[in-house]
Amino acid sequence: MAVKSAKAAEARSARSKDPSPTWAGHETWDVNKFFKFFHESMQYYHLNHKIADLKSKVIDWMGRNDYPKDTIKQFKSSKDSNCSATMGAIAANMIKGMPAVREDFNDGKNSESWLRAEIDRVILESHNEVVPEVIESDKPPVYVPSIQDRLREASLRMTDEIEDALESFQEDPDAFNPKSFKLLNLLKGRQAKAAHVRVIRDLYKRNLAELQEAYSGKDEQLKEAYSHLSKKNLKKILDFYNEVISACDMLGQEAKVNRKPRAKKEVSKDKLINKLKFKKSDETLKVVSVNPAEIIGAKELWVFNVKTRKLGKYVAAEFSDLSVKGTTIINFDESKSTQKTLRKPPEQLKAFKTAGKVQLRKFLEEINAVEIKLNGRVNDETLLLRVD
Repeated sequence: MAVKSAKAAEARSARSKDPSPTWAGHETWDVNKFFKFFHESMQYYHLNHKIADLKSKVIDWMGRNDYPKDTIKQFKSSKDSNCSATMGAIAANMIKGMPAVREDFNDGKNSESWLRAEIDRVILESHNEVVPEVIESDKPPVYVPSIQDRLREASLRMTDEIEDALESFQEDPDAFNPKSFKLLNLLKGRQAKAAHVRVIRDLYKRNLAELQEAYSGKDEQLKEAYSHLSKKNLKKILDFYNEVISACDMLGQEAKVNRKPRAKKEVSKDKLINKLKFKKSDETLKVVSVNPAEIIGAKELWVFNVKTRKLGKYVAAEFSDLSVKGTTIINFDESKSTQKTLRKPPEQLKAFKTAGKVQLRKFLEEINAVEIKLNGRVNDETLLLRVD
């Protein structure tokens, strides 16, 4: 597996050293790979070429697309500064095989039509302008990506190991083992934040949905598309995508837990929960605790002790709200605050997470186990599941 990942990384490195990006094989790329390569290639031309070089790319493209000689001459005689770096980069990419239109990219806009309109603009401006006597700078314009572009590009860089794993699956599905990839640790090692994992989750959720449909066998077209994979191997890659989404969800939830309360209530709540010990998350159960500050002022608190397997519900006393004192929950109704032992925590907690308020009213009483009173104590084995 490590050898295959190394080969994939080496191939990617070799592509990055190519002085001129090529679009060979773009027909097989999904929209995420297409988006990533487009921005990398645009940056390459913006940062490594002067405007005069990029203008020559446009002239080259015009010659390849049957522009009349006098039109090419008019464009060539215009000021270099009238030709934008983006025009040159688009022309260069189309020369290298970039399609003018892709329906699922950039709202299906036509790059060739845009470039032709820009060429007409440059020629028209060259007829009307009076050339000022100024010394033009040789510095090329610098491409300045938007904040969203920067976020997306940073997020894509965090998926290198995920892409390596997917490439290894393509090479040898039988040898692929989804459990060998610790995706949560991988993303933490990349210092992925909540904003990053939102982008990463969106990148892979579409493929996950498609794989789920293919695995169910209900869609004949998808069933045919994945017919080259055995049911076992299809399940492997489906499990891998599920782990990617779960890792993103956990990091997003952990970010909420670690987020400080709003400034207006921050000081008082922080003091109240300062000594409270609880379990922030459990990877096996795929559960992340809520922010303990939310307990203050709540009417109900659901907790689960990982060690004893007990699920409990604290109910605020009449005319009062739940609060915290040291390591203890206070202001709860002792007669209504109870707990029961779960026989199958992973399955039962999964059902708990999707239950609505109406279902939760009978959730505890429908568990076939002895009911025990809660005592208010919380420790580092206790998950804070939900507050209402």
